[in-house]
Amino acid sequence: MNTNGVYSLEANDLSMTNKLKSLYLDKDYVLGGKFEKNGRDVRLIISEEAFNFVFNPKKIVAENTSAELQIWFVRAGGSGTEVYFNDKLIVPDLGNYNLVQSFEDENTEVWVKKELVRESYVDAIKAENFIYENFPQHSIYSFAELDGGTPIIQDYTKEKTKIDTQFRDNLKFAVYAEGSLNIEFTKRDLNSYVGKDEYTVEIKDFQGKEYFKEVYEDDGEKKDTGKCEEEQDFEISLDNLPRNIYYVSFVKDKNNRGSDSTIKNIKINSNKVLIVGDSLPWSNFNFYTEVSSSKKVDFYYWWENKAQKIKIIGSESKIIDLDEPWLNKKYEEEFEAGEYYFDIPKGYLWIRGSDAISPSKENWFYFPQNSDKKLINSDIIIIDKNKLEINGDDVVYTERLKVNEDSKFKFQVLDKTQIYFEKIKLVLDGENWDSDLRVL
Repeated sequence: MNTNGVYSLEANDLSMTNKLKSLYLDKDYVLGGKFEKNGRDVRLIISEEAFNFVFNPKKIVAENTSAELQIWFVRAGGSGTEVYFNDKLIVPDLGNYNLVQSFEDENTEVWVKKELVRESYVDAIKAENFIYENFPQHSIYSFAELDGGTPIIQDYTKEKTKIDTQFRDNLKFAVYAEGSLNIEFTKRDLNSYVGKDEYTVEIKDFQGKEYFKEVYEDDGEKKDTGKCEEEQDFEISLDNLPRNIYYVSFVKDKNNRGSDSTIKNIKINSNKVLIVGDSLPWSNFNFYTEVSSSKKVDFYYWWENKAQKIKIIGSESKIIDLDEPWLNKKYEEEFEAGEYYFDIPKGYLWIRGSDAISPSKENWFYFPQNSDKKLINSDIIIIDKNKLEINGDDVVYTERLKVNEDSKFKFQVLDKTQIYFEKIKLVLDGENWDSDLRVL
């Protein structure tokens, strides 16, 4: 149907695949026959194969016309399924989740796995703050932009944190700061390989906005002499920073055959400092971490004289003996939920698998996990109600997009026979909705 620039295709249409329609379905076998559910005509999606709704207007449409697409589904009420639009997840399978909180000001909902649901929660005014306060370090999939939910850490001070070890290769910190961020460090080139020994330092906030980027040059010796030259001391100072979590990344020279510089004497004017991701301490190193659910951490060393015993105390105490049989082999250890202190006597080994570690317990803070690019068993789901409305089994998805003649809108369900198609509608900008628009 086309009424004043509004194009629609409904489950009760007699021939949904008729190419003479302005909006038609390209595969007739993906949908079952017409069926009445909740008083409306629907068709069960009976195939997991991708299908397209094709826009074939009978009037001329300008190139890249702005439009709004809406599609209505009805869930079958079983285990549920995921729905994808142009290979992007738009409707999650919420069969194992409960709605626990709504935030009207930002038009979001927080859904939590049933086994994590609580009787009461710490209040918050935004979804991300709510998750930080109630479900720290749990995995999140968000349909909404999380651009204003920086947590408030009550015991934050600008007390200087000194990290008493030396690191080689890439290194990344997460620092909670407000007003100013001051970072001191010492760079020393190992000169073990031919080429420049450079580090690029980048500082970005949690949302990805860049505040600083600079290349710290080679010490002047570009040959593989194996002789460490004089140490170079540097300082970075940023002012007028809003309260936020800032990523400080030391990125090794990509043009060198190996990581050929070290960073040490690191001092940061915040008492809340984490090392995120993998790290390569180049000397003895003590650190602390908290594990919210079972996690595997591995250690790896490759120098013959760097066998060592790692001492661990906390929720579970143990000794990891990295003796000679573990040379050039990955040692993997699983840690249950709890708190752990690590004492690494020599360094010269990779620490991999831990999301975050801190120089001490006082430096530790929970920080929101970056949302997964794909929904893979995430603990928390944030729904953007501007795009996705769920009312019982009724589901409506809305998307702003650009259209041309012969535009295709690709859909796919992960599990067949778990959701019904009801209607799709496309409205070009400058036109009005037709009178039969149903609002949940």
